[in-house]
Amino acid sequence: MSWIWLDEKYYPEYQNNLFNTLYDCDNKEINKYGVADFSKTFGFGKQIKSAKIRISADNEYILFINNEFKGIGPALPGGDFLCTGKAPKHYADVYEFEFNETDKLEIFAKVRLQPEMCCDYSRGHGGFYLSGIVCFEDGTTEQIETDSDWIADVDFSYNGFCSYDSGLYDIINRNILPPPFFNASEIDDIWNLEDSHIPPRIFNKVLEKKVCVDAGKTETFEFELDKIYGVYPVVSGYCMSNVTLKMCELKGQAETEEKIIFDYPGGEYYSFRMHSAGMVTLIVENTDDTEASVTLSLIAPWYPIENEGTFETSNAGLDKVYDVCKHTLKICRQSIHLDSTKHQELLACTGDYNIESLMTMFCFGDMRLAEFDLMRTADWLVMNDGVMFHTTYSLIWVQMLRDVYMITGRKEVLIYCENALAKLLKRFETYKDGGEIIENPPDFMFVDWTVIDGFSMHHPPKALGQTVLNAFYYNALLNASEIYSFLGKNDISEEINIKAENFRSEFNAIFFDEEKQLYFDGLGTPCGGGKHYHPANVNKKYLSKYPNILASLFGLADAELAKNILERIVFDDALQDIQPYFMHYLLNAIRKYDMFDKYGMKLLERWIPVVEECDKGLAEGWIAPEESYSFDHSHAWGGTPAYQMPMAMTGLEILEPGMKKLKITPKLYGLEYAKISFPTEYGMIEVILHKDKKTVINAPECIKIIRGD
Repeated sequence: MSWIWLDEKYYPEYQNNLFNTLYDCDNKEINKYGVADFSKTFGFGKQIKSAKIRISADNEYILFINNEFKGIGPALPGGDFLCTGKAPKHYADVYEFEFNETDKLEIFAKVRLQPEMCCDYSRGHGGFYLSGIVCFEDGTTEQIETDSDWIADVDFSYNGFCSYDSGLYDIINRNILPPPFFNASEIDDIWNLEDSHIPPRIFNKVLEKKVCVDAGKTETFEFELDKIYGVYPVVSGYCMSNVTLKMCELKGQAETEEKIIFDYPGGEYYSFRMHSAGMVTLIVENTDDTEASVTLSLIAPWYPIENEGTFETSNAGLDKVYDVCKHTLKICRQSIHLDSTKHQELLACTGDYNIESLMTMFCFGDMRLAEFDLMRTADWLVMNDGVMFHTTYSLIWVQMLRDVYMITGRKEVLIYCENALAKLLKRFETYKDGGEIIENPPDFMFVDWTVIDGFSMHHPPKALGQTVLNAFYYNALLNASEIYSFLGKNDISEEINIKAENFRSEFNAIFFDEEKQLYFDGLGTPCGGGKHYHPANVNKKYLSKYPNILASLFGLADAELAKNILERIVFDDALQDIQPYFMHYLLNAIRKYDMFDKYGMKLLERWIPVVEECDKGLAEGWIAPEESYSFDHSHAWGGTPAYQMPMAMTGLEILEPGMKKLKITPKLYGLEYAKISFPTEYGMIEVILHKDKKTVINAPECIKIIRGD
């Protein structure tokens, strides 16, 4: 099977490209924007029943078969902010199509040369790959593949990111190059390609509007979507016109923009950029002498949904919180988890994806995307010798690995990630200074999206970040010990347990303030390990909620002390408030110590005014870290209520990896009734609670349910 690309003889400047948007962007020799077209018609002379197509590209492709749009891909390699070189692997999407009354396949693909968003990764050279098996009505099959018989061309109409001029195609081809449509060149395979571990995204048309503008006129049209979505615009112009497309999540926010010029009637533009949109402005300047007709379609992708959980209670406000959290999770589940459809960051944001994976357990049930994220992150950890840009997030990866395994029971994911886990733990040993405590890491990121004493808790100094990082490290040790036990490596598990116990003693000796009976945020001593975001340290003692929540949750504080701390800090206005992201850990802590009756519903109700203000997507936070900062409304990292509410009300405990043995202890927490359903690999589980009736639990026969009520 061959990778193909544009013939270097005719298109020398469209060969090499950037590895990603984080690397060497000023190098004009490899930073030329371009879109290549590849096509081939396969005529078989007999009726096609179905086809299984395997497809990939160095950067994004748009696929058409028999003149119908079929998808955008491929699944992304992932990445980390420190990884500015080649991705360790590329992935092929696998599609299965059914056909009626046709004996040919017309395959056409557009492929973008350069990475555009920070989550895009390249191997440094343009490339396109397709192979497939075609099945016929007579029972026979035939193989197809990319080779030098394919036609390859540059679509010069795409003249920059989000910029299109249909007239450039003909002008450039006619005046500069020989006749277009050369054969493709077969090129060296540098992509280390394997099949994606997830199905291709599905694409949903969330808006289609046709507008007409009189000759010589310019008109502006506004369209509001029912929800916020990540969307790819498609614009058709049956006229000569200049079209400007502006998109934002909410009216009045900063907009992203596309510029489209139709120099002749009948143009059609497919965007390569996914925008986060809840509001769209379409400006049409008719440069023709007849009426202009322009059609705008917005195509929204997300990970396929086979089953959905539900949450219905006597509190309509909490029900709405669940629905908004679930919708935001849905749009963030792409070929990787996204922090938001606006930011579109890479797999470095593990703190986000850990929460999203737990939400998925109740909302959608299909954990394959979470497993794939874990495996891709493992590849980057191995390639980068155990280093990730966010030190805390790299430790949260261990928590996510353990939790996802408990949900799925698929040990092969643990085996795949074992080498990365070993490298990560070994790397953190180098951040110590003679003891067990982490002293000199490259950064203390990430704590929360807040500001204390003028310091951003995104990348705080040691005095504000050290205790939190050490708490996450302790939790990673506990989870790593459990993972090695799952793998049957009990000797390693026990070694890590001993290390964790020694660490716990040292942690309490160093970071616990006996007078205040609270944990402080870090030492004011110098730190020599800084490489990334690492502000100079300050010799000052800080007390915040962050280390106290984690010390209580992870068991660094004994149970009595943990309860006392939580009682004091949950609603203590004298301490820095926390964002929805970190509320995940606080809610976990109060559930752990049976304090949900007292505090759980009050904390969850903080989301009610947020979704009442905007129910189109979940706000990134509720405390602006900077006066001018505008939160996005497509951020699933604050969606923990979609996990916490069903988790608390079902009292779910996974007793064995794979969810085939569960304990359910339902509780209403003051509500009149609740009906909760969530999908598992074996079918739906339903828990129905009513104040005056016996609780009903319905589950597949193969799942053993132990009732705790």
